[in-house]
Amino acid sequence: YDIQIIGNGATIPEMEVLGNDRIVFSGDTTPDADDHTDFGDVDVNGATVTRAFTIQNNGTADLTLSGSPIVTIGGAHAADFTLTVDATTPVPAGGETTFTITFDPSDAGARQAVISIASNDGDESPYTFSIEGSGTGPAPEMDVLGNGISIPSGDGSPDTADQTDFGDVNVAGGSVTYTFTIRNTGSVVLNLLGSPIVTLGGDHAADFLLTTDAATPVSSGGGETTFQITFDPSAAGLRQATVSIANDDSDENPYTFSIQGTGVAP
Repeated sequence: YDIQIIGNGATIPEMEVLGNDRIVFSGDTTPDADDHTDFGDVDVNGATVTRAFTIQNNGTADLTLSGSPIVTIGGAHAADFTLTVDATTPVPAGGETTFTITFDPSDAGARQAVISIASNDGDESPYTFSIEGSGTGPAPEMDVLGNGISIPSGDGSPDTADQTDFGDVNVAGGSVTYTFTIRNTGSVVLNLLGSPIVTLGGDHAADFLLTTDAATPVSSGGGETTFQITFDPSAAGLRQATVSIANDDSDENPYTFSIQGTGVAP
């Protein structure tokens, strides 16, 4: 008993993007130097890096890419990435087209964006992936020292060695003053912000007085300015506060650290 059956094979487009001959999967949010989605370190003073990406059609029908431009760039730092050569459409089955993106950082630090490509691929439209690069070049670099010892920004453990722990001080008229140094080890001027520049906060801020403020700007290549804090406890026991210094160091603003002292009853 014979029955004739008939079917038609579907013809569909299938999009895939490659960078440096490696697949960049749609939805990828982890840029990598291996597939050129991480553009690396680029000097902010006019240097650029250009990467080429390939769109392949591994399907059995034409892949139609949509939009003008076809490849769009969005995200936090989209302006730092430029589509220098757009893709072309349609892409025949088994064919490919390329596009190039140039990274020209406008500022130091990590710069991030997202690539988006609309098409008639049934399950990957838009085809998206993240890209990033780092701007490098001249920048200020702030360091604070107490007793000649560096106090890392964010330090929450006061220590007598770097004079962030003022020790025992008599409540009845006693006080201790320590001098701290702000040093700029960067290659451009460090600007300290605010008035006063050095501010004190925390549970017992009133027990710590800014007796001499820092000066701004701080010259590059090891320039320094100093400030003084006086501990004058109003009560017995542990007294704690936080030092905060606003500045234009890109990764240490504000520069903060904890200080403490112990009030001793007469």
